[in-house]
Amino acid sequence: MHFFNKNNDDLVEELKEKGIADKNILNSIKKVPRELFVNKLSIQLAYENMPLPVECGQTISQPYVVAYMIDCLKLKKTDKVLEIGTGTGYQTAIISHLCQKIYTIEIFDKLFHQAKININKLKIRNVIHKHDNGINGWGEEILFDAIIISAASEEIPSKILKNLKNYGNLIIPKKYPFDNQKLILIKKTGKNSFDQKELFDVKFVPLLNKNIDIDRADSHEK
Repeated sequence: MHFFNKNNDDLVEELKEKGIADKNILNSIKKVPRELFVNKLSIQLAYENMPLPVECGQTISQPYVVAYMIDCLKLKKTDKVLEIGTGTGYQTAIISHLCQKIYTIEIFDKLFHQAKININKLKIRNVIHKHDNGINGWGEEILFDAIIISAASEEIPSKILKNLKNYGNLIIPKKYPFDNQKLILIKKTGKNSFDQKELFDVKFVPLLNKNIDIDRADSHEK
């Protein structure tokens, strides 16, 4: 039996105090037990509003940042969402309750399989998993209403932008000089036109370079 410093209700109340007001997002967070997605060594901290380390040198994001990013996407129940960077599946699970279907890509094999197990434990059936380098987008002729990228990049990958529908939203942590990062919200306003808005400072793991293939990414785990 595990004892937590806080529970999910405490976390949701803290998110409300920090300005997350969308009841659908808050209810979705309540449905997702964060302890399922964190390392055993961090499990007592599962409901703290803080990022935590997971396998492969990656992190599970701070719940406030997860909620804020999702809020920016303005999801509808009919939406198809693309997620780059599944991690252990925490954000995936939250989004699954807010859209029709979520397609999610993870480059690390260990996390890819761990996320599938976690999502299945929660009996979530509207998630499509892919083990691939997310920098290439979904790679098929499929368009998404919203895209959420959970790793920082200096540029917004063009192949991912091609997966975004007209008037769809994309959110990404963008890298700037001197190791600075900011959340960027992008709205596609036409075939090749985009509006861009800077939000606030964040700290994410890097989006792996296009030259790093799946085999090399997996070798980092060994």
